[in-house]
Amino acid sequence: MNQLPYRPHPLIRSGHLQTLMVGVRCGWRPPYRAKEIVVPLHDGESLVVHEELGDATPSNAPLSILIHGLGGDHRSPYLQRIAHRLAIAGHRVWRVDLRGCGAGLNHAWRPPHAGRSLDLAAVIVRAAREYPQAAINVAGFSLSGNIVLKMLGEAGANQLQLDLPLDRIQLALAIAAPVDLSVCADNMDRVSRRIYTKYYLRVLADQVNQRRSIWPQWKQIPATPTVRTIRQFDSRYTAPLSGFQDTDHYYSESSSISKLTSIVTPTLILIDRHDPIVTSRIFRTISLNADSTNLVFTERGGHMGYFGLDASGKVIRWMEYFVQNQLLRGTNDTGPC
Repeated sequence: MNQLPYRPHPLIRSGHLQTLMVGVRCGWRPPYRAKEIVVPLHDGESLVVHEELGDATPSNAPLSILIHGLGGDHRSPYLQRIAHRLAIAGHRVWRVDLRGCGAGLNHAWRPPHAGRSLDLAAVIVRAAREYPQAAINVAGFSLSGNIVLKMLGEAGANQLQLDLPLDRIQLALAIAAPVDLSVCADNMDRVSRRIYTKYYLRVLADQVNQRRSIWPQWKQIPATPTVRTIRQFDSRYTAPLSGFQDTDHYYSESSSISKLTSIVTPTLILIDRHDPIVTSRIFRTISLNADSTNLVFTERGGHMGYFGLDASGKVIRWMEYFVQNQLLRGTNDTGPC
């Protein structure tokens, strides 16, 4: 493909180091130039998207929808940088705050989670209505990658409880998507993953405290004993507040792995073989619709890390340029990286 192959930085050739570097080096962030749009959801709540465009973006410009990962929001650095570059290149960009995240804190008491396909579908329906002549691209990162794949699979199988204009979606990307939530939760329970678990739980605890200060539904949940794993967090908060019977019910209903064969939209899944959070072994035996979906493996990029070198030897965040280039091309013409 016409894409710079991923070359890991020679001093960061471990998936663990690549992943840890994401928190150490957040990188530059462009100034906020977006407009907030409130999108109503099927259950009476709302979420917020942040529309960013260039100086002279026409109404029929391609629209790229970007969705952040667990614990993030529209201010996630990688999301900001990708949106900024796409806007400069002539795209209209919507950065989505998952339900209750970022600017949507006061718009929803129910928590975000990996199965919120109807929420993303509502965003795409709104986008198609606002810009009827624009091609739509969508990219989900980490947890939101699963949301993208679940939504597309449900829509392809006519199981989505919303009339999604699938023909308007030109390309979908799922980056480091945890397609089997139970396997990923088990992986995070390993001793070698405790550093990541502690990081995510610290971020999630801050969000819980914010929601407790606003929403009575969160105040009613006991804050003790201390949550020590992702599975325990989902058991205490995500599953009951989202209407699931328990954590196993949440994981089974929200994982996209069983829906991948139903995807008919041009789709690309990017996964690194050395991702310490979303274990790549999930993808060794999955079934895909070969007519629509490509699975691209990389080596030593970690989870959302991808600190690499370009052809001149300059340090780059390869994943961001990969996503940007795919969305600008608007095709699914991919090959080995």
